[in-house]
Amino acid sequence: DVWNDMLGLLVFIVPRQLWRSKSFSKFLADFSQPLVKATDYLLKMTSPGDVGETHAMRVDVTSTDGCAVSVVQAHESFRRCVGQSCAEFALDLLEHPSPGVQLPEQRYRRDREMMKRS
Repeated sequence: DVWNDMLGLLVFIVPRQLWRSKSFSKFLADFSQPLVKATDYLLKMTSPGDVGETHAMRVDVTSTDGCAVSVVQAHESFRRCVGQSCAEFALDLLEHPSPGVQLPEQRYRRDREMMKRS
């Protein structure tokens, strides 16, 4: 939740034209690189055995009639995981357009609330 809140705050604070800027994106990547390296170093120092880069996401969905499905997406490369997730989000935006700038959490909040009520 902290990560999502931080991204939401960035979208709210940072002007839209900066998000379109390659130099701004590079700045964010360069800024986060030392944090990633520090985290990797701490994990290697505190974890037994090999510590590597694996990123995964699991989504569980249950319909109102009880049918359920789980999907796991995992990559050894963070870039591939992010790239695939962005491509899937973009495809959904193309298939179901709506106005404005949206984070996935915002776009699907209504669907999630409707599922909780069911």
